[in-house]
Amino acid sequence: MVDPATLATVHGGAIPGPLTVVAVVAGLAYVMWRRLQGEPLQARRLVVLPLIFSVLGVVNLTGAHGAHLGTESVAFLVAGAVISVVLGAARGATVELFAKGGHLWQRYRGVTVALWGALIAAKLALALATHLAGATGNTDLMLSLGLSLAGEAALVAPRALSSGVPFAPTPNALTVAGPGEPGPTR
Repeated sequence: MVDPATLATVHGGAIPGPLTVVAVVAGLAYVMWRRLQGEPLQARRLVVLPLIFSVLGVVNLTGAHGAHLGTESVAFLVAGAVISVVLGAARGATVELFAKGGHLWQRYRGVTVALWGALIAAKLALALATHLAGATGNTDLMLSLGLSLAGEAALVAPRALSSGVPFAPTPNALTVAGPGEPGPTR
């Protein structure tokens, strides 16, 4: 049996800090709640969110552990990346797309949420296996999230494009009037 205190201090930070975990869990809960209700599907979100999380994850890995990754750690990192992308793509296949107000919307189903749970369970099992194997610095929560969202988007985007329904517009906080158009009112 592995001591929970040992797991909390896995070499190289394989287990994220409590603040990171709380922030990610709160963010995921909010996104899942919104998507279970249904929300407009914006093309920019399909690309930007996975990209931001993936870049943050790569920066975390290369900054803290880049020089210390051994062959075993790289193998676990690749396995984790594959798990994230595959389960993200499986989620993407379950997302309901529908037209509302002339634009495309998306909604998570129960199976979509269950696949999020499967991802979390698989990543925890992989972190434990990595620790037991003595590998270090093999995982990053942000990279896993980014790759998972990229896998989801890889299946949602083609379905959305083939639907013939336009993506929802991205709201701008700052509206700029073109020539001959009235400016924003206050």
